[in-house]
Amino acid sequence: MKIFFLSLLCSVASLAIEPLINTSWLQQNIDNKNLRIVEISDKTSYESGHIKHALHTTIDQWRADNGTFITIRNEKEIQEAIQNLGIDASTEVVLYADIQTPKDFLKASYIFWALNYHGIENVALLDGGKQAWVKEGAPLDKSLPQIAASSYQAKTNPALFADRVYVEKHIGKLPMLDARPGDKYLGITPTATVARDGHIKGAMSYPWNYSVEDDYRLKDPKKLETLFTEGYRLPKEKEVLVYCTGGLETSFNYYVLSGLLGYKQVRLYDASMKEWGNREDTPMVQYSYEVFNK
Repeated sequence: MKIFFLSLLCSVASLAIEPLINTSWLQQNIDNKNLRIVEISDKTSYESGHIKHALHTTIDQWRADNGTFITIRNEKEIQEAIQNLGIDASTEVVLYADIQTPKDFLKASYIFWALNYHGIENVALLDGGKQAWVKEGAPLDKSLPQIAASSYQAKTNPALFADRVYVEKHIGKLPMLDARPGDKYLGITPTATVARDGHIKGAMSYPWNYSVEDDYRLKDPKKLETLFTEGYRLPKEKEVLVYCTGGLETSFNYYVLSGLLGYKQVRLYDASMKEWGNREDTPMVQYSYEVFNK
């Protein structure tokens, strides 16, 4: 009986990975058989050296171009990507990016959301990405790990996704956060891929990079929590909708709110302004900051 309960406790513990881990934690747990480490980068970067046991993926395996905008691939394709990484519902997943540009950094948070959206909840980001690992003197490996594909059957969680119709129906009814830079939110600076300048009517501005330091390490979570609960007055039990230009920037706001701070209902508008701002019939505001008052 004692052995049974000990096994049960170990099983529960294996499901409790923190959403943000550092290089020390990963070095200590790197040989955990239940851990899947995944690098998001181009093939050359991965093959030139990656964290031991790390598997490889690219953002293109998770997103598809629909013409005007880019959104997550269909459920069957995402399921295949998850299976090929040997991930199932009980796996602990650590994602990290080779951060050469801000966009590279955001690819990891997008896949964090994509996994959550398809039922994989035990997911973490490596604080500071591959650059933090190298900076702290941790070794890189060039061997290519072989893992067996899982049989995971994906099922999307509709509460984590918003389409244009959902956004339109909830303007003024729930808080929305725009993850783009303030000049894009205000509509002072045009976006090449968006016809109309400004933001979704009623949305508040919170650029994603406000949550990280210059080296892409997370700022103090306690300060971020105070910022959102007291500054933006966002209760943790209430729904929040997040969007950006085309899905990547807002995925980091999703990560901070849902992953790091424990907000229960964060919904991501994946097509974002590349859909909304390229239509003539969607309500937008330009040249002013807005506050949600309901």
